[in-house]
Amino acid sequence: MAVSPKTIVLVVVGLVVVGGGFAAAPALGDAFTQSVAPPADILGDSVEFAVNANGETYGSPINDRVPDLILTRAEGGKIGYVRVSELEHARNVRSSTADPNAVFDIDVYESDGETTIGIFRVLDDTPGPRDGFNN
Repeated sequence: MAVSPKTIVLVVVGLVVVGGGFAAAPALGDAFTQSVAPPADILGDSVEFAVNANGETYGSPINDRVPDLILTRAEGGKIGYVRVSELEHARNVRSSTADPNAVFDIDVYESDGETTIGIFRVLDDTPGPRDGFNN
């Protein structure tokens, strides 16, 4: 069985293209990573949270910073914000109560910090707004 010169050329070209792809992959990967990764000069900078009309910051804790209102899910599934001061107070009261089944409800608000959209249940194992940071 004879192999035609055309078949040999196609195989060689295919090997060159595939080999070139493998050779170029690290450079392409580095270029892609650099385009999607945040620039090193902004890592660690201060975090800017959104601010409502009352001057309260709201959002999710990030980079060791916690806004006044943090994002959560209310009982029933609505997404809103709890006031950090109310959460910390409820956790402190909860931890100092003798009843292991005690539940403390705090309001869940729209981002305005005034419109109540539900409740959030503070239980024995409810994490605090700063839990998970490596300080």
